[in-house]
Amino acid sequence: MKLIDSHCHLSDEAFQDDRDFIIKDLDNFGITKIVLASVDIENSRKNLDLAKKYDKVFTQVGVHPENIESFKKEDLIVLEDLAQEDKVVAIGEIGLDYYWRDDNKSKQKEVFISQLELARKLRLPVVIHARDSMNDIYEILKDYKDLKVQIHCFAANLDWMWKFMELGFYISIGGVVTFKNGENEKNAARAVPLDRLMLETDSPYLTPEPYRGSRNDPRKIVEVAREIASLKGMKLSKLAKATSKNAEDFFGI
Repeated sequence: MKLIDSHCHLSDEAFQDDRDFIIKDLDNFGITKIVLASVDIENSRKNLDLAKKYDKVFTQVGVHPENIESFKKEDLIVLEDLAQEDKVVAIGEIGLDYYWRDDNKSKQKEVFISQLELARKLRLPVVIHARDSMNDIYEILKDYKDLKVQIHCFAANLDWMWKFMELGFYISIGGVVTFKNGENEKNAARAVPLDRLMLETDSPYLTPEPYRGSRNDPRKIVEVAREIASLKGMKLSKLAKATSKNAEDFFGI
C-alpha cells in the first residue's frame, strides 16, 4: 500500500523533539511522500530546508491569510525565488479566512490574488485555505481555471464541492472525516470522484479518531484513508493507490 499526506505542518514546534524520527518512520506506515504546507515567508524557508534534507519530503511556499498583515510587495519576490527551488511543488497554503478576522477582507483578497498570479507566472499548482469565505474564494478562483487547484481540508456542503468540481479542481479531505460530527466531510468523501480526491492530515491539527485529543502527525493519514475507503465501500489499497496517483500528478512528484 502506498499513501501520500498531501498537506502537513511538520516544521511546527509541536514536532521539535521527534520530527526526524517521524519522517524516518513513514515507511513503516506505507507513506511514500509528504507535502509540507507553508504559512509565511519564514515558514516557507524552514519547510524548504526540511524538504531538501529528505527525498520523500516536498513543500509548498506561501503566506496564509492569517499572516497577511505584515505582507509586503517585496515578499512576492522572495516567494518567487523560493518557489523555483526543486523541492517546491506548489504555492500554498493561500486563500481567505473570515473566521478569525473579517475586517481585513480587501487585504486578504489582495494578497491571495497576488499569490495566484505568482502561481500562474511560474505554472505551479495552488493549495487553497477557505474558511467562512466560500463565496469570495469561488468568485476569485473562477478566473484561475487554468491553474491546478486543491481545496485543502474541504469542509463545505456538496453544492460547493460540485461547484469546485466543475472548475476542474481537486478536493482534499483530512481527519475531520473520522469525527462523528464531520457530516460535510463524510458526504464529500462519499461523493467526490476518486480521480479528484487527495488525502491529508493537516498535522499537528485535526487528529483523526481514534487518536483525537493527541497531536496529529503524517503517519495518521492511514486512519483518514481507512475511513474514506469505508465510506466509499472500497478496498483501502484501491483508495490509497488512486489518491497517491492524484497527489503525484497534481504536485508533479
